[in-house]
Amino acid sequence: THAKSSYSKRMPKHEARRVVPFGQKRIFDVMMDVEKYPDVLPFIKSLKIRDRSPTTVTARVSVGVGPLSFSYTCVITPMPYDAIEVNGTSGPFKKLYAKWRFQEISENETEVTCLLDSEFRSRVMELAGGQIFAHQFQHAIDVFEEHMKRQDRKNR
Repeated sequence: THAKSSYSKRMPKHEARRVVPFGQKRIFDVMMDVEKYPDVLPFIKSLKIRDRSPTTVTARVSVGVGPLSFSYTCVITPMPYDAIEVNGTSGPFKKLYAKWRFQEISENETEVTCLLDSEFRSRVMELAGGQIFAHQFQHAIDVFEEHMKRQDRKNR
C-alpha cells in the first residue's frame, strides 16, 4: 500500500480505453517487446534493458516530446496475458505508475485499457510536460494498433 500525498489527489489520473482488432495474447506480446519501443513509439528515443528476470524487466528509457526530454528507469512487470505494470524507480518523476490491461472480447478483439498516474518532481516540468507526457502515453494504444496493422500488411 502506498501513502497518497494530498497533492496526488489533485493530480489527474489518465485513462485511455480502446477495443483493438487483435487477440489478447498478440497485443500483449507486442507490447512486451519493449526493445522495439523506439521504433514504434515516436516519443521514446531509446530504451536499454538493464536487467531481465523471469518476472520483471528493468529498462532505462529516454523520452523526447517537443521541448521536453528526459530519461528514467522503470521496472516492467508482465502478467501474461492480462496486464503489464510499469513502475518508475529513478528519473524526474516523483511517481510513475502505469498499467496496461488486456480484456479479451473475442479471438480477434481485445479491450486495452491504459492507466497512468505520474507526477514530475519539478513543478516546472510538471507544468511544461505533465500533460504532454500523459497524452503521448494515452495515444500509445493507437500507435501500437497502427504498428500491428503495418506488420500484418508486410506479412501478407
